[in-house]
Amino acid sequence: MFRHMPVRIAVLIGSVLMIVSTSTFGQADDVALKAAFIYNFALFTTWQGPSNTPDFRVCTTSDGELWNSLQRLPGKRVGTRQWAVYPVSPAVAPPRCDVLVVSGSASTPAYPATLIVRDGELSPNDSAAIALVTEGNHVRFDIDTRAARRSGLTFSSKLLSLARSVL
Repeated sequence: MFRHMPVRIAVLIGSVLMIVSTSTFGQADDVALKAAFIYNFALFTTWQGPSNTPDFRVCTTSDGELWNSLQRLPGKRVGTRQWAVYPVSPAVAPPRCDVLVVSGSASTPAYPATLIVRDGELSPNDSAAIALVTEGNHVRFDIDTRAARRSGLTFSSKLLSLARSVL
């Protein structure tokens, strides 16, 4: 009985380490997945009128968890424009952005021709058109078409069909 104890302890320690490393990797993987979702939201969104900027501007706080993952999408294009990530401050109105990514539950004012994506649940009277939510081990999203219309945006039927809920 005691001869096999070191093997059992080693297996137990290995299992715990695997669970911890998978959990840590899972969190980083969720952030990369959310960045990929945001890129695809841009591909399946239509903005009214021509763009005023040569690049496709994605704005978020530089200290947020999504900043690094959004920065890792260089060379990607949305239409004819190249993906570019710009830092914003929560206290200052953002510069001209095509997509504004916000975290937490604080309400955000609507900006014309800006897709606002919330990393977290939608709240009442929110101007975010899309909310990224983690449900168990899965990243899902909700769409508020009313908020999108107020910003002059429309979503493709493909994107709407993939949403967890559509308002």
